[in-house]
Amino acid sequence: MSTTNSGPRSPSRRSLLKRGLLGGGLLFIGGFTWLGTRGTQRGAPSPKPLSVLTDDEYAVMQAIAARIVAPAPDAPPLGDAVWTVDQLLAVAPVETQKEVKQLLGLFENALGNLLFGGRATPFTHLDPADQTRVLREWQQSRLLLRRTGYSALKTLALAGYYASPRTWAYMNYPGPPSAFHDPNAPVWKGGGQPRPDSPGVWKPEESEGTLPHE
Repeated sequence: MSTTNSGPRSPSRRSLLKRGLLGGGLLFIGGFTWLGTRGTQRGAPSPKPLSVLTDDEYAVMQAIAARIVAPAPDAPPLGDAVWTVDQLLAVAPVETQKEVKQLLGLFENALGNLLFGGRATPFTHLDPADQTRVLREWQQSRLLLRRTGYSALKTLALAGYYASPRTWAYMNYPGPPSAFHDPNAPVWKGGGQPRPDSPGVWKPEESEGTLPHE
């Protein structure tokens, strides 16, 4: 269904999911993953200790990532991609962490699945084809929360996968630069004269006085 390692980058500090009263209520349901579920079906455990996600949330994200990323047969496997997602969340605002955890709960919640798609089954208990259908329903839903939620989880899954150096060789990507300073960059030789400002350089004296009228 497929529709970098310089350190994990924090997701936006704005709320990950723009939502109204209905969306907030749906996320509230997702916060109670035990409600109407038969228990999360776990796959392979995390290769390293988790910082944000629980073992059940890790399993749900693992199932989602397997459907969204779906590596080609000759591509590197998912590996520790979901653990990397956990590390991305670890440097995100607490509000973002809470929303992602609620979103994963809503994906897994049998009651939510029944309300949305008529499937009274946790996401991790569905076969791969039905999991793909659920994700497509979220992607194409008329509800903003579901579309935004799908986009957020897709972004996290892809970021977790492509952050691994194992994927870089497959894509012929040399990796991020080791440093931003270029020792071979041209050096200003102005005969003792100060180096001229580049376009767009802010000058303190230009900020004095009143702002011009539009």
